[in-house]
Formats: sequence, structure tokens, C-alpha cells
Amino acid sequence: MAVKVNNTQTIRKSKRWNEKDDAALSLLLKKKIREIGISIRECNTPYERARLKETRQHYRQMLAKVETGVYNGDIIFAEMQAAAALRGEQQGKMEFYSKVTNGRQYVNSYQDMDFDYEAAFRKTRYYGFALPFVMFILIAAFLCVFIMGTFLPANIKDTAQEYQFNINAMFVYKLSEDFDIEIANDGKWPSGTYSGQAPKQGEIYEDLQGNVPETVKLYKDLNMTSIDISAFDIIKAWFRTPMLAKTRLDFLEDNKHFQGASYYYLCFLSGNKMDDLKIQKDAEGSYDFSVILRHIGTYGTILFMIISFLLGIIVLISTIIRMFTYTTRKLHVLHWLLLIFSLLAFISPALASIEGTELTAAFTNYFMNLTNVEQFAASGDVTAGIGILFLIPAACSLLLLVCPKIFRNRLKRRVTSVPRGNKQRLAQDDPYLMDEEVLKNLV
Repeated sequence: MAVKVNNTQTIRKSKRWNEKDDAALSLLLKKKIREIGISIRECNTPYERARLKETRQHYRQMLAKVETGVYNGDIIFAEMQAAAALRGEQQGKMEFYSKVTNGRQYVNSYQDMDFDYEAAFRKTRYYGFALPFVMFILIAAFLCVFIMGTFLPANIKDTAQEYQFNINAMFVYKLSEDFDIEIANDGKWPSGTYSGQAPKQGEIYEDLQGNVPETVKLYKDLNMTSIDISAFDIIKAWFRTPMLAKTRLDFLEDNKHFQGASYYYLCFLSGNKMDDLKIQKDAEGSYDFSVILRHIGTYGTILFMIISFLLGIIVLISTIIRMFTYTTRKLHVLHWLLLIFSLLAFISPALASIEGTELTAAFTNYFMNLTNVEQFAASGDVTAGIGILFLIPAACSLLLLVCPKIFRNRLKRRVTSVPRGNKQRLAQDDPYLMDEEVLKNLV
């Protein structure tokens, strides 16, 4: 076992080593070799596996020295002290560079960095085409929700209406005798529901006496019970708000789709309604909470939907770039912002139509158009109702967040990879390799 030390004057460390230490070290090395074997089987990266195999081989060599007795106590002590010093140095570096404030020092340092970049990038990066393609479809559907109500042909809209899917309506607003909308009698009738026969597009309204008035009331004259508020109606209302009262966006307002009446503005901001949304203190010096909610809901519906649309365009561009570039699969801040603003735009009409401070009643009435259409039409306390179309942007945003977690990561193909199902070709099966002269040159 232990080597007898002849020179006891100069070798001080070896005097402390005996057969008991040999037995303990032998058991310890065997235990470490078994543990490293388990770690190698559970290892995920080839770099880490190679490092563990090298460490195991070193332990086996040490175990052979201990069992045969061909070693010096000074060497054992020196190796242990060096390993302990190296572990202490690495642990200190890990603790130092793990802090955010010391990260820049790590990047700018010239110290050796023991990091497997290839294994890390193969695990966290996406190299395939399926995920960005699915995300492209989702973000395209997200953007189409805002514009398809205007650009789709009338026959497609009528077909969708038969299946109770209104392409024009982000949400609907009820009309009654207490609240009616007056528009020009030009034959351009809004989309909505009627208690009687709906007027045809392009036909001028005539009363019972055959007169053609300049303006028409939708509920009183046309028997319209609810009007559909589209995305373009909401954006057109933005041009009439105090934010853009003194500013004109020619590239938008000169477009034919942004001209004409904004039914969102007529329902929520026309007349004295804009003055009722001003946040100010009452005689007692306190604020009206319902006014604050209606202010946020009315103007928030416009701003949140515009921000969602612009974020959708940015996400669309980034998704197209993902199809052709080496990009990360991690969730981005843009997707979180898209979901947040989509949800805010989704619930803002409920806040815009709130009466008093009953939030629960406002949201119950807002979703009644989906749960009970008949009760929504008959109820006199309900004004705004959600449309199915308004659910799609929030759903697409949520799926954009979930998709990177559902799709499995496809690792980068190495140069040595062979497609699945391919077999090795033998020389006698290949006419080119059957030539002996060619085989000689290849060898």
C-alpha cells in the first residue's frame, strides 16, 4: 500500500499519510467514479460528457496508483490542494460574474471562459421553419381582423352573417328612443340589426309622404335596433378627438376608407358626451369614479386598438425575418405587449358604457351579446355588446405566446448527420465504386 518514506527530514507531508488514509482514499475514488458514471448517462451536452469522462479517467488512474502503492504522498497532497484551490477559484468567479453589475467586467475580461457555446445555442435556438410559419398565420389573422370588414366582398359578409358571424362588428351599440343617431340621407347605410326590413345600400330613404329628407334617424326612420362598430369607425373617431383636433394626417384622412361618419364617435363622443368625460372634482372636492372609468374606456378603445395594430405589424415583420434567419425561440416583449394591449382594447368598450360604479354589471351586460342575444336585445339597461370578432386578436396574441413552448426544438444538423431511413451503400451496388482503378485512387 503506502510507500515507505526514507528521507523523513525533507518530506514533511508524507509523514501524515498511512494505510488508513489509503483505504479511505480508495473508497472515495471508487464512489466518485460511480457518481461520474451516473452523471455521464444523464448529461445532455457532448462537451460536458467529454469533460466528465476525462475526470473519471483521471480518478481511475489515481485509484490504480493507490491500489498498487506506486505514488508519493507529496503528490497526493499537491493534487488535492490544487483541486481545492481550482474549485475555490471557479466558485468565486461564478459568484462574482453571476451578479448583474459585474457582467460587463466578465464580457470585457481576457480570462479563459469555460463555456460550451455550441451546446447552449443548439438547446435554446430554433433552426426550423414550422414555428415561424404558424406564427405568421396567427399574426396575419390578427391583422386581418381589423381590415377584413372593409375589404371583403358583400356576398362573403352576407354568408358570414347567416352563420351569426358578423365581420363588420368589433362590438355593437344598441339604439333606442332615448338614444338615436342622425346621419345623412345618401344611401350609405351602416351595418347593424333592424326590427323590420333593412334598406338596400345605395337607395335613398323616402318617408310615407314620398319626401326625401336630408338627414335620417336610424332608430326612428329605419327601424335600426343596433349598429355595428367596426375598426375603421374607431380609428376615424381618433381624428375627431382633441388629440388630433389641430393636426391632420393627410395620408390617412385622404383615404376613402377613413372618410365619412364615425359611428363610434356618434355613440360615445358626440354632442355633450365629450364634456361629460372630463375628469374634474365635484362640489365636495372628490372625483367621480365612473367618469374616470368611462374616460379610460372611451379614449382607451381608440388608443389601445391602434397600438395593438401597430404592434401587430412589427411582430409580422419580425416573424417574416425569423423564417430566413437564425433567431431565438424565446418569448419576446413584443408578444407580451401585443397580448396586453389586445386585452385592454377588448375590455375598454365595457368601461366606456359603464353607468355608476358597478363593474360587474357593466361586464355582464357587455358579454350578454354572446351568451344571450335575445336578452341583450330586450334589455333596456344594456348599451354595448361584444362581438365575436373582438375575441380573435386576444386569442391570436395568446397563441403567439404559447407556440414557442409547444413546438419542440429541432437541433441544428451536423455535417455528419444521415437522413433517417437512408442505408449505407455497398461498393458492389454502386457502378462508380465498382471500378477497381477508382477504388485504388480513393484509398
